[in-house]
Amino acid sequence: MSESIFVAEQVLLGRLLEGDDETLLSQATSALSPAAFTDEAHRTVFQVICALFSDARPVDLPTVAAALTEHDLITQVGGASKLAAMTNVSLSASARAPQQHLETLANREHMRRLTTQLEQTLDLLRDGRLASVDEVQARLADAFDTPSFQSTTTPDIGEQVQELRDALQVRLEKGSDGLDGVPTGWNDLDGGQDSMALVKGLKPGRLTILAARPGSGKTTAIVDWVRAACSSGAGVIFFTLEQTAAEITELLVVGQCANLHREKLKDPSQLSELSWDKVSEAMAEVASWNLVIDDTTRTLPRMRRVAAAARKKFQANGGDLHVMFEDFIQLTEAADPQQASQPRAQQISDIANGFKALSKDMNIHVVAAAQFNRNSAEADRPPKASELKGSGGLEEAADLILALHRPHAVDPHGATETPDELTVLGLKNRHGRAGWAFPRTFLGEFARTSEPRPRQFAGGNG
Repeated sequence: MSESIFVAEQVLLGRLLEGDDETLLSQATSALSPAAFTDEAHRTVFQVICALFSDARPVDLPTVAAALTEHDLITQVGGASKLAAMTNVSLSASARAPQQHLETLANREHMRRLTTQLEQTLDLLRDGRLASVDEVQARLADAFDTPSFQSTTTPDIGEQVQELRDALQVRLEKGSDGLDGVPTGWNDLDGGQDSMALVKGLKPGRLTILAARPGSGKTTAIVDWVRAACSSGAGVIFFTLEQTAAEITELLVVGQCANLHREKLKDPSQLSELSWDKVSEAMAEVASWNLVIDDTTRTLPRMRRVAAAARKKFQANGGDLHVMFEDFIQLTEAADPQQASQPRAQQISDIANGFKALSKDMNIHVVAAAQFNRNSAEADRPPKASELKGSGGLEEAADLILALHRPHAVDPHGATETPDELTVLGLKNRHGRAGWAFPRTFLGEFARTSEPRPRQFAGGNG
């Protein structure tokens, strides 16, 4: 068995064990048989996957491991750790690698079946059991008329044009500035009164990097977006690497109250009856959302598994998963020792590409917060995409890069701007124009931002 075939089998099985790509699962179980796998352990794992799929049961790492254990096969495949290692291998590959490896294995399977049919035909011919040329031609026609995997999965341009037609109809109904993605709650991004729709919402299959210098408000911005997405009915998962789930929940509740100072929750006995009513109402709203906050997961493979579980949870309630947030991409940990041995810039680049692949595979929008290098901390100038901490890979993978520029947070004594002045910069936009900027009002003490306040200047009558 060649090393490339072994890796192809590992990557494909690892991707199937992630449990969030039903299309790939359906294609694999229809195009391959267990015999297509050259490694015995891989063959056993795929056999269990096929059995689960045939019984309409979930196919993911926990269910496959449980089925292998139930049939006393878990040791034969190398244990649960070997299964988990397959998922890590699949995520270290390129975004299209699982599909490409499926094609490779399906080609080999097709050639194996074709060879078997030809050998059987030759045996019948030698034994005199095929008496005429017509019989031989009929058997060979059956063998060669079987469509290949590529011919059955090649994208159909008619279907793609119909998808475009449907998308254009939606845009026509919504108008030129209409929202056609999950809202962020920021008028200049979504489109609102007296504003341009620069992005028109968070669309599936895309990666947004929300970047800021330290202390400039990226968590507050994400809390804004989470609240807007959840309030619209979208399903959201939030991986917080900087804060605890309890802290994020508190921020969501405070932000939902609109004018409740965060400090007041430190001593709830000081809340007025009206404030208590607002807090209670906000907590009820947050509790009703399709939202999962996870503060323990730090690797991309585990995020995939948790996101898949969140999707199933939302679907059971009649919803779905639409957006994934992560509050500090540079804190995301390497998936395995091999990746951990690489330079940190390469690790971050792989993680960014992994987030982009996840957005496409799960058909969701991924928003990851990032930090600029500290040596870019000059209050008198906006940050640049090239100053993203750790890797240019972030800039390459992202569809949209937004920068939060709050000079007072960088230099409280030297900045001429007030603490609440925040500028949002569009540094990259793969699907539209970039180079724009718009103001927000930063209200960190209220766990939110808002549309710009009119500035009032003191002065006499002239």
